[in-house]
Amino acid sequence: MFIQQYPNLFKPIKIRDLTVRNRIMSSPNLQHRVIDGRPDLYYVKYLEHKARGGAGIVTLGEANVCDGGNHVEGMETTFENLTVYAEIAQAIHEHGAIASVELTHGGMNVDPRYNKNPNRIMGPCDFEATRRGARGHAMTEEDIEFVANGFADTAEYYFSAGFDTVLLHCAHGWLLTQFLSPVINKRTDDYGGCLENRIRFPLYVMKKVRERAGPDKAVTVRLSGSERHPDGFSTQDVIEFLAKAQEYVDMAEISTEDFRYVFASTYMEYGQNVPFAEQIKKSGRVNIPIYSVGSIMRPEQAEEIIASGKADGVSMSRALIADPFLPKKAAEGHSDEITPCLRCLSCVSNDNAYRHFICSVNPLVSREVRLGFNDDMSKAKESKKVLVVGGGPAGMQAAITASERGHDVTLVERDSTLGGLLRFSVRDNIKHDLRRYMEFLIRKVGNSGAKILLNTEITAELADKTEPDHIIVATGSRPVTPKIEGIEKARHATAVYFDPGFKTGDSVIIIGGGLVGVECGLHLSSLGKRVTVLEFMDEYAAGTVNVARRGLEYAVEKSGIKIIVSAKTFKISETGIDYEKDGKKAALTADTVLYATGMQPYEEPYFSVYDKAPFVSLIGDAKKVGKVDGAVYGGYFAAMDI
Repeated sequence: MFIQQYPNLFKPIKIRDLTVRNRIMSSPNLQHRVIDGRPDLYYVKYLEHKARGGAGIVTLGEANVCDGGNHVEGMETTFENLTVYAEIAQAIHEHGAIASVELTHGGMNVDPRYNKNPNRIMGPCDFEATRRGARGHAMTEEDIEFVANGFADTAEYYFSAGFDTVLLHCAHGWLLTQFLSPVINKRTDDYGGCLENRIRFPLYVMKKVRERAGPDKAVTVRLSGSERHPDGFSTQDVIEFLAKAQEYVDMAEISTEDFRYVFASTYMEYGQNVPFAEQIKKSGRVNIPIYSVGSIMRPEQAEEIIASGKADGVSMSRALIADPFLPKKAAEGHSDEITPCLRCLSCVSNDNAYRHFICSVNPLVSREVRLGFNDDMSKAKESKKVLVVGGGPAGMQAAITASERGHDVTLVERDSTLGGLLRFSVRDNIKHDLRRYMEFLIRKVGNSGAKILLNTEITAELADKTEPDHIIVATGSRPVTPKIEGIEKARHATAVYFDPGFKTGDSVIIIGGGLVGVECGLHLSSLGKRVTVLEFMDEYAAGTVNVARRGLEYAVEKSGIKIIVSAKTFKISETGIDYEKDGKKAALTADTVLYATGMQPYEEPYFSVYDKAPFVSLIGDAKKVGKVDGAVYGGYFAAMDI
């Protein structure tokens, strides 16, 4: 009955001889959880979690096909490792999902550290010192045969391990796409030049895999719908390619080439690759099922894509990291309980991605072995009285988790509404994902059974009256006011969001080019303001790295805001600022001057109640200023320790 809310999303689909229970595919993503050539137990449980959450297809990501093609530590296809992969396939099957594995060759984008024979590093053309330090040669006919057989051998191996299908990676700048790309492929033989030649090698790989798989096994492909480059391959080229490839493959998942769109940030639109899938689907040339991937975050969005005929199915990555139970919750009519993804890219952007997989809103991800499953929240042995101080993300998460574990929770918040600093997203024009998450937390804590006291300042007397067994202090942070002459003439950037009576002029200077300052600039620019951001360091938003940085830089470029780095502001006047850069003094005029020069923990309430309960925890920004993940994890684990 409930799935009638999304009748198309939960309609089964046939992919060759496979019957898939719904139209949701958990797309491949890499955890860096490969040890000694095999996925560890965390990776096994992570994938099982996706199947248990209701996805129709669950995909093991980034399986290498041969030496010379690895861009990360390879998952070795040895006899000894067969039991591990068989266990993964079985874990996925036990929960009713189809087990898939993505086969990848990095080509010119391999990492030499993960390849044994440097003479096996190769691509369409000779290349020197790529971003990963690889050097390689143009593939010969012998090399082409070697790699094609590598794909076929690897497909056969995973089929023997019990996987139902393989996903051939022909996207995201890897080898097969490099041949397809006229920008990269400059060969002058039968494998370069015209489209017919450029698709020759990818088609040969598919043919080899089909021959090895036989007529009964499903073979699928991940393919970019466009190179998003004026000289690159077009969607029409992809249609021509798939019209021939469908002889060998049974489903195509449509992605993109531009990494700003592959890992779309919160500044970008949703479903950015759906138009490509729609063109392919409606071309009349391609008869296999077409899936779309890329910022498909909500079941309502997925339902519309399928119902309108833009695609036959959807592939989700980050949405199912944030909440692996998205399909199950949607099918059961509980979409309001789905944890929203922030599209913050913490899962792939920071150094922690190489040490431990992180999701800002899901503390369980990649910790399933230690902590169990979301819907098996362990109950506390004894119900305790818990006082939570602060209604920001850390405090709300603490109250939610403590209530779910059976504790008697009271949350006090000094303001009239919950949300803490996340409330800026209500008035911000770009952080829609964050606003959805804040609303989710407010809704969830409201339904948790916790007693919520708004407009309530914590005091020692209130703590005594409550008689808590445990106090969790999550009072957040406060702005740092820089020591600049004339600072009283400026306002902190948060005034843009939190002071209804404050209006900026048409031109705005923001002192401080961290993420807060830059994102405030993006918001003001979207309102038509002329914005200049000054940053003391030689790089703006220094803590934003890798693909998240690409997304931010793209947003800055599109917005037209001006950012001046290595600039020290030493005076603020009625008409602007005076600053110094490269030893030279300069001035800028503006209608409004804002500053965003950091935050500091607001920990005074902690010292007023630290002795008012047997156990008192300090969490979130009140302990150490950070991002959403620090708040959520702090609240979750503080409550789990009660």
